[in-house]
Amino acid sequence: MGRGTLMPVWSPPFGTPPFPMLSAELLLVEFEADRAEIERITPAPLEPAAHDRLSVFVGRCSQLSHSLSYHEVAVIQPVQYQGRAGVTVPYIWTSTDTALLAGRELYGMPKMICDDDQIRKHGNDVAGRLSRNGVLMAELSMSIERPGAFESLPFGPEFTFVRHLPSPDPDWPDTKQLLWISLEEFRMHSCWTGRGHVRFHHPFSSGLDRLGPGRVTGAWYGTFSWVLPWAKVLKEWKE
Repeated sequence: MGRGTLMPVWSPPFGTPPFPMLSAELLLVEFEADRAEIERITPAPLEPAAHDRLSVFVGRCSQLSHSLSYHEVAVIQPVQYQGRAGVTVPYIWTSTDTALLAGRELYGMPKMICDDDQIRKHGNDVAGRLSRNGVLMAELSMSIERPGAFESLPFGPEFTFVRHLPSPDPDWPDTKQLLWISLEEFRMHSCWTGRGHVRFHHPFSSGLDRLGPGRVTGAWYGTFSWVLPWAKVLKEWKE
């Protein structure tokens, strides 16, 4: 049994890191969000960026060894830790249990299950949505206008998460870990930008409805690839 093996360790559902993202077809929309809500959802010791912009993406992804094909929707939040800039993910949904397990149990991503779906395209219009048990939670779209630059993307290879391990015993503290992940071989294969649109609907247990959204500040559609390596534990503590 190796490090990073998920339960059941005697017959794990898939292998250990690294996890190569063979293809990620992403539609991203950046928007202005409520500042008070941004501060509320930022897990300590991370600090929110000085601006009030968040991004949401809809993706069609292929990442082995856990999921050959899956739908994913996430909110991306720029943060910093001791002067080091990165992004974290306060909300994320995925359509396969194996993608959920890899992100939630190993890296501390707050993944939930969503319905499987596709990115829709007609002419130069692109659209995607988040649904859970047939109920619409979010939708976003864009009209492609021109090529997009790598430097304009609202995220890069630096990710960070506060991994929360709740205690089953009320007399024993929870465990938290600050993780840092530097994606390897992060590549943009194509990217287009244009006019974007985003709307949140039924939030269910999430706080999507509290985020806004306000004015849209950017939109991108493209295909990407990277390798998700082991994380680095920067800090561990009890609460």
